[in-house]
Amino acid sequence: MTNQPIVTFDYEFSPYGQKIRSVLAGSNISFQRSDQPVVLPRPILEKLDITYRRIPVLAIGKDVYADSSLIIDEIQTRFNTLPTTPADKAYEQFGIEIFTSALNIIPVAALTPEFVKDRETIFPSLKNPDYASLRPSGLAEMRQKFNIIENEFLGNSSFVAGDKFGLADVHLGWAVGWSLEKIGLSQEPGFSRQDYPKIHKWLSSWPSPDFKDIGEEDVKELLLNSGFSAKDIGVDEKDYLGIKQGTEVTVENSDTKAGAHPQKGKLVGLDQRETVVELKNGLRVHFPRVRYVVKEAKAGGLASRFGLG
Repeated sequence: MTNQPIVTFDYEFSPYGQKIRSVLAGSNISFQRSDQPVVLPRPILEKLDITYRRIPVLAIGKDVYADSSLIIDEIQTRFNTLPTTPADKAYEQFGIEIFTSALNIIPVAALTPEFVKDRETIFPSLKNPDYASLRPSGLAEMRQKFNIIENEFLGNSSFVAGDKFGLADVHLGWAVGWSLEKIGLSQEPGFSRQDYPKIHKWLSSWPSPDFKDIGEEDVKELLLNSGFSAKDIGVDEKDYLGIKQGTEVTVENSDTKAGAHPQKGKLVGLDQRETVVELKNGLRVHFPRVRYVVKEAKAGGLASRFGLG
């Protein structure tokens, strides 16, 4: 356990934010939430010198975790509360595939110019001039995937993970719940409780997150006056990056436009699992090794793109 404050930075509509809140709820962890704007700018994060643009971000004291994959891994490592199965990684990939299909069925009315512009470096399909024409195929994809969940994954047990809510349920169901509740899929013909009774019953039995919202100035003071919660892992100078401890670096997603939203900081941690950079205010931001680019901040630094850790 940690005695440091736990704060999520997300917003209610955020699909990955919902995923992390479900993990925290299933782990019986109370937390605070810093409610963020749906689109940039995000002044609270800017005041904390966090320029990484994706949501959610999870702070445990002065240690801030980016990317839902690393956040979940860290929660499981620290608390080890959610039941796991050997197939969790497969369920995780299936959940991502559901979200990919869901991106093609968002109601056009919800895609404001501001929203599309903000997300175009992450989800380029949203700026497709023929976006509306993608919806019928997207609905067909979703129905096929729902059939697999209803008829194969949800057997006689209450949850995919077994008799108790587990990590497999989160990995498989986060995008299902988001699609049904947040983008109105449950109102579409063929996706009602009558069509998929097991799925709807399954989602209704998930634990509810226990959190309170925290204000902008309060969260800044809370985190900057807290302590570190993670062990110092040091820098593996034999790593492929070849970057020494204390070097100023940038970290950014490898699947978005290069240079769009880099996070700058001093390299203080590097191993096969994560990259850790320290900001000028003392916060340390942790990134996974998969799907992230790390390079020296100076001009001409050699970028390292790798996905095998």
